[in-house]
Amino acid sequence: MRRLLAAALAVLCAAPAGAVANQFGGFAQYSNSSSIKPFTRDLGGLLGSATFNSGRSLGFSGFDVGPAVAAQFYPSKGDTILLNNGVKGFGMPWVHADIGLPFKIDGFIRGISYDGLTVAGGGLRYGLYAPSDKPWTPQVLVSVVGDSVVHQDFSASHFGGDVVASMGNARVTPYIGAGFDRTGLEAHVSNDLALEGTSATTLESRFTAGVRVKPFQFTYIDAAFDYLHGQAAAEAGLGVRF
Repeated sequence: MRRLLAAALAVLCAAPAGAVANQFGGFAQYSNSSSIKPFTRDLGGLLGSATFNSGRSLGFSGFDVGPAVAAQFYPSKGDTILLNNGVKGFGMPWVHADIGLPFKIDGFIRGISYDGLTVAGGGLRYGLYAPSDKPWTPQVLVSVVGDSVVHQDFSASHFGGDVVASMGNARVTPYIGAGFDRTGLEAHVSNDLALEGTSATTLESRFTAGVRVKPFQFTYIDAAFDYLHGQAAAEAGLGVRF
């Protein structure tokens, strides 16, 4: 199981690098009035992914830090911004830092500057049950996340929410989650006055099933399958949590 998760993490971390260089660089060339909304939908799905790997809150003074990556296997129908740029699989990595607060609340921040895109965001999680390390005790939390995105050809904002459940033991914790992503995007294509300032907003569902493995006491690897607005995707992460 550990080797499988490590392999999944390696593949997913390589996915963005293996995609077309500057995967979002075709926005100015290939965007039009009908492609901006599918592109916004795909971007929002990535931003909403890899925001949790357990239904257990950290607990007061707990800490979790590490890299994560999300990858969608193929662009949505109508997303000619990516399709015409030769992009098939595409993804986004980032680094996050989480801290446990009182009253079963966790706060987290995350961000990346990657492939011409700068993302900064964060959010809160609330555990519905008291944190417990007793084997196979159900744990459930709700979370919200917000992100700001800047690219030379567009800007975007993202808001997402999730309900997450997990149960496991000291080594292996399966988890499932369901949520939504609301994403707004505005085009900044100065060489096309017809598109300059064009905006789109999407609201889409997201479903996740994954597993987290702890090969060492404070170290974990997680991998999950995502179903984003009808598209297959995956996510993975590596972190230190205590």
